[in-house]
Amino acid sequence: MGLWTTDTSNTSGPFDALALQEGIRNNVANSALAAGTTLYSQKKYTQAAQAFKQAAALNPALAQAYTYLGYSYTQMGKKQDAINALKLSLKVDKTQDQVYSDLANLYVDMKKPTDAENTLKSAVQQNNQNTPAYYTLGLLLAQRKDYTDAETQFRKVIKLEPKDGNGYYALGMALNGQGRSNEAITELKKAVSLKKDFVPALTELGKAYAAKGDTYNAQDQLNKLQKISTSDAQLAAEDLKNTMFKPGISYINPSGSSLPTVFPTMPLLALDASTLATPGATKEFTIKIVFNTAMDTSSITNIANWSITKASGGTAGIYNNGLYSPKSVAVPAIPKSVTYDPVSNEARLVFTLRQSDTIDPDTGLPNGTIDPSHLVFKFLGKDQSGRSMDESADQIDGASGNAF
Repeated sequence: MGLWTTDTSNTSGPFDALALQEGIRNNVANSALAAGTTLYSQKKYTQAAQAFKQAAALNPALAQAYTYLGYSYTQMGKKQDAINALKLSLKVDKTQDQVYSDLANLYVDMKKPTDAENTLKSAVQQNNQNTPAYYTLGLLLAQRKDYTDAETQFRKVIKLEPKDGNGYYALGMALNGQGRSNEAITELKKAVSLKKDFVPALTELGKAYAAKGDTYNAQDQLNKLQKISTSDAQLAAEDLKNTMFKPGISYINPSGSSLPTVFPTMPLLALDASTLATPGATKEFTIKIVFNTAMDTSSITNIANWSITKASGGTAGIYNNGLYSPKSVAVPAIPKSVTYDPVSNEARLVFTLRQSDTIDPDTGLPNGTIDPSHLVFKFLGKDQSGRSMDESADQIDGASGNAF
């Protein structure tokens, strides 16, 4: 029997040795990780990366090693390497909410918004309580003007963090983007009540009021921004000011204008008895229009940005009192040329009028007529800052006296 007896006292020896070796590797890996974090805190990112790579090699299941390796690469400006490292970290541990957001931000920096969105969607699939992921995803959607889907994400943020002003600000911004100014104002008021001197929210609130034409409350937000002594606030104040203020036409300057726009219907002959005494004769006329701010010269001088029409109602009045007359001469649709004086903010329009071919039997002279006071001059260009015209002040005629 003794020949067949087996000694089992040392059968676990090889397994104990493997476990011991694994334990040693893990300890060394943890030591390398600790050394790496120390180097990282000292901003020695190259050395830190080496330590994190060593930790990951010794223990491939150590998610933190890949995470901090990614952060080190980010600090070194190696964004693609950082992305690869963070992806490995998430492969090991899919529950790391912050890593998803950091990876998405890297994709944004590398102008890969689709990858960023997909990363954030994966984040909320893993954890539907991941507030930063919803917030960043909403910002990405808003950036491409998908304000409706952005609104959905921001409402999730508010549901998870009802006392955080950032969610209300972002929701207000998304509502503003949809033209829902009243709703935006409600949310933005909550944002500024929860967070003192909240510059983005004050700016957005001012824009919401401006969109409604509520100049008083828009100005109130501008005043608040101007009282905050930070560079961000001052830049935001300038941005809001530009939004509130739009370029417009101030008045027609009769000095230098050869067409008397205050005159009602009159014979064309009365404007130049010598030149226009011949049937079919033409003559150039000028109008000087003054703007309320410095305008873009190339935009002003582009004749395609201008139009000349006969008033057809409303503030402009009605050309020739609405009476049809075969004697009325044609009006050019656009000026022949436009020049601009940046000192006086004046545009000088040149256009041609043509005398009628019809002869008045009583006078033997051509009988064309014109109503200078009801010629409407309209400009749809931009000012020096690239702002579009105020739609309530982009045209004028002599009868109204004011832009409309």
